[in-house]
Amino acid sequence: MRRIYLDNAATTPLLPQVVDAMLPWLREQHGNPSSAHAHGRAARVAVERAREHVAAMIGADPREIIFTAGGTESDNTALHMALHAHTDISKLHVISSAAEHHAVHMPIEALGRGGAAVGLLPVDAAGVARSERITEMIRPETLLCSLMHVNNETGGILPLEEVGVLLRPHDVLFHSDIVQSAGKLPIDIHAAQVDFAAMSAHKIHGPKGIGALYVRSGLDAEAFIVGGGQERGRRGGTENVAGIVAYGEAARLAVEERNERLARWKDYRARFRACLLDAFPRLHVNEVTEDTVLANILSVSFPADVYSVDGASLLMNCDLAGVSVSGGSACASGSVQASHVMRAIGHDDATGAATLRISFGATTTQEDVDEGCQRVLNVLGDMLGR
Repeated sequence: MRRIYLDNAATTPLLPQVVDAMLPWLREQHGNPSSAHAHGRAARVAVERAREHVAAMIGADPREIIFTAGGTESDNTALHMALHAHTDISKLHVISSAAEHHAVHMPIEALGRGGAAVGLLPVDAAGVARSERITEMIRPETLLCSLMHVNNETGGILPLEEVGVLLRPHDVLFHSDIVQSAGKLPIDIHAAQVDFAAMSAHKIHGPKGIGALYVRSGLDAEAFIVGGGQERGRRGGTENVAGIVAYGEAARLAVEERNERLARWKDYRARFRACLLDAFPRLHVNEVTEDTVLANILSVSFPADVYSVDGASLLMNCDLAGVSVSGGSACASGSVQASHVMRAIGHDDATGAATLRISFGATTTQEDVDEGCQRVLNVLGDMLGR
């Protein structure tokens, strides 16, 4: 049975061009970018070229890009940099939402437990923070607003530039997790007036274990990982040259192919969405409109009072049918519960757990979409006795 991969929001396969770019730095080239000799200089040139490609992906200056070990480190580093000068966190106020990625959600919860005041914006049907409510939440002591650009479970898109405009008059730092959007949507990070932005290579067909953090030029930001002085003193540790080179190539391809990929994903999403809704008209699509979600993510939930669908069984049976998809759920101690995002949207636990996230990548084909949907329908038919 041919397996169909429709979980690209979780991770993406390496593209052949990315592997080709990476291999020399795993085989022949082994210099340390901090070394002054020829081997080191070659590595430094490769790292800086990759930095230029990653920066171009979001319209940044290459000097504003710090390479990290991934999106989670980038998010945590951004929060540390924003807060490092404030020893008494009980005097701080932070704005976020209840539908952020765990890499932001959990550190901000920890801040709250430590005494900081945390204001959580309500979210819409796609888990996107209601930006029009930001101004009323700002206080004199508000230091930071952290809101993701594209929700990782639903694909809902936050209007970054609108948020930046609202925050700037109040001198509030703006951090955004752009892991799902960087390389997929056009981003002008300066126009959006973002101060910190987290990215990750493996969401755009690069390798795992490498990411980047955008830090706006001119910010006084203390390193989170110290020792060695790499990355202009902002992230200690010898650079992962092979990963960085691969990330640079993945970023270059993402920009070059972005319009073509988006056009295909828009068609794929519309096809899969129609396929499911034809069979289950009362299905809940986790969106406000089709135009306000990233085209490579489709999230649907089965209302518990209409369709008796067990989320854990649905994912397991899809896997047995040869289709890799995700849910809007979190697994703990063998049980499946609705994720914090699905709860923030307003779903009850049973509906939130009975959620499917289908996501496309650069390697997804129309055959994958059509055959994948048919297999999912067959699984649901068997589960519901149709």
